[in-house]
Amino acid sequence: MITPAAAGMAAAAAVPWPPSHPARFRYWIDYQAFSSPESAALPEAALVALGGVKTGGPPKLDPVTAARQKIRDYGYMHMDKWELLLSITAKAMLAAEVLRPHQVVSIVPGCLCISRKTSLVRSLLNAYGPDTAFRLVPRTFKLPEELDAWEAWLHAHPQQDTGLWMLKNNKQRGTGLRLVPTAAAFQACFETTTRPGLEGITLYRWYLAQQYINDPLLINGRKFGVRLWVAVPGVSPLRVYLHRNGLALFSSDAYRPADFSGGSFGAGHITNYAQNENGDVWSLQQLAQHMGASAWKPLWMQMARATALVFASALRRIQEVQAAMDLRPRQTFQYFGLDFLVDAALQPWLMEANATPSMKVAHEEPATQQLIQAQKWDFVRDTFTLLRIQQHMFDEGAMARPVGVSDVAAELEARGGLLPLMHLFPCEASHPGTSIPWEQQDAALQAWLGSSSSYQAAAAELEAAHDV
Repeated sequence: MITPAAAGMAAAAAVPWPPSHPARFRYWIDYQAFSSPESAALPEAALVALGGVKTGGPPKLDPVTAARQKIRDYGYMHMDKWELLLSITAKAMLAAEVLRPHQVVSIVPGCLCISRKTSLVRSLLNAYGPDTAFRLVPRTFKLPEELDAWEAWLHAHPQQDTGLWMLKNNKQRGTGLRLVPTAAAFQACFETTTRPGLEGITLYRWYLAQQYINDPLLINGRKFGVRLWVAVPGVSPLRVYLHRNGLALFSSDAYRPADFSGGSFGAGHITNYAQNENGDVWSLQQLAQHMGASAWKPLWMQMARATALVFASALRRIQEVQAAMDLRPRQTFQYFGLDFLVDAALQPWLMEANATPSMKVAHEEPATQQLIQAQKWDFVRDTFTLLRIQQHMFDEGAMARPVGVSDVAAELEARGGLLPLMHLFPCEASHPGTSIPWEQQDAALQAWLGSSSSYQAAAAELEAAHDV
């Protein structure tokens, strides 16, 4: 008997790569905007294999050279030179606002509401209320607006206070963080800073106070985070795919809860790849084998359900933002990196939804670098295959055609290792009080999911993604 996991691996292998008759289209990558040239290397390899011809942009320069030459040359400044633009959120949004009918850009306008730390919690609260929201993310208060609410919560729930709070701003790559005990937290909240271009204006340094998970699940005495990758090929109807690949990123030192001073914390607390590039790295398959099926499968499905809830919570804002834009159903896509921390009770906590996850491959150990390469490449390849880039895709008429269930069926055939999450989207029956503005296209998709054998097979693959 062929198991769902084996069927999924066979389906991924069956996706022809590279295509025998690739499309010919022009692409532009905003190298200057990415954190490093390597961050865009795998996506570019996928675009070339699919028939892409590079037309820009300028290469990434070191900071000193960039400051001296003052080169600012992005895809949105050259709208006549590409059919597909790969960029970071801010630059991609500038292109999306003036997108031409035949073009595709790597952003889903409106998703900033979940990729910004300050907006993620608000989106979850608006969609589901505090009981559900704070089962997905640690309890969080916005600063300084919710200082009174934070103080009131601490007085009312002293037994739920872990004694530590992480202060955050909107910086990425594991920066912009300060760990403080509850007794010192309120004073730290009033720290101020300045910002280039806003000289003379005093700004609060911290935007959020988030309860620190001080009982993480440890493996060999070390803390780890789970990085998952998600592809969103479109939002009308909303489709979200979670890749079977991912990474477990370990701290470089043993975890010691008291190893922090003056707001900074020891290496045993840090699992972020950007801050811990040469730490131990496992694939999800390795993590599943270590944990065993009885522990891993419920954890995996909790993370999958949490991912579905997070992206569904963005739909209202997506609709609001895109209502003011002239976009066609097939012109936008985006891929994300979701970071989870697992506590000792095997509860996953979403730490961040990164809108521009690095596809950089780097590690001092060759075997680990090869593992990272394989995990990331499969995701990148499958994401661009999922888009079904063909020459007619960049035709104005094709772009304007509504996305129907036949298109979703075609996505399922092209998805490789991407696993659909649409059956996990919340509804009133599963989540009473849910506030998600589903549209007619979403209802039609949900009706089709229940009767589609191909979708049911894909849903079974999700359950069995890492059977051990």
